[in-house]
Amino acid sequence: IGIGSEGRLYSLNRGGAEHLVSIWRFNWDEEDHGQIGAFGTGNGQFKSPVNLILDREENLYVSDEALHRIVILDREGNSLGQWGEFGDGEGQLNRPSGIAFDADDNMYVADTLNHRVQQFTKDGRFLSTWGTFGDGEGHLNMPWGVTVDELGDVYVADWRNDRIQKFSHDGRFVFAFGSSGEGDGQFN
Repeated sequence: IGIGSEGRLYSLNRGGAEHLVSIWRFNWDEEDHGQIGAFGTGNGQFKSPVNLILDREENLYVSDEALHRIVILDREGNSLGQWGEFGDGEGQLNRPSGIAFDADDNMYVADTLNHRVQQFTKDGRFLSTWGTFGDGEGHLNMPWGVTVDELGDVYVADWRNDRIQKFSHDGRFVFAFGSSGEGDGQFN
């Protein structure tokens, strides 16, 4: 869910059917403001949307793991572009999932099947990358979620390692918590 100004809420929907792939818009009073976005491969469309975030101008950014790209829409649903391409080189993506902006409007992307996090400008210019496959400190195994705190530190949900890792803004490992299991403090 993305929260916009004037009580606008945006809910990313990803269902099993084409008609269920969209963004629903409503407000705190539960008034329906219609759907935007659509299933497909064209501009402003997505196949397997994962995460939705808003920039300062309330433009919507959606990661699409099937199309290996980030889709950008304005709050009315008009396409503002997209960026990303499949691959494992710098700036290329393989099933991007979690996305988050830092205080400078740079975007961190959980590049899931490349087992890394990449940083881009919001228009898709590559800035940096960090992470490598593994289970040691700072290693990642299918990172899925990402968020940035007010100090610029980056938290990554390291899905297949069943843990959360904290990194500095430039990818230096800070700490991790969690382990595999069903007990307190464990993830599955």
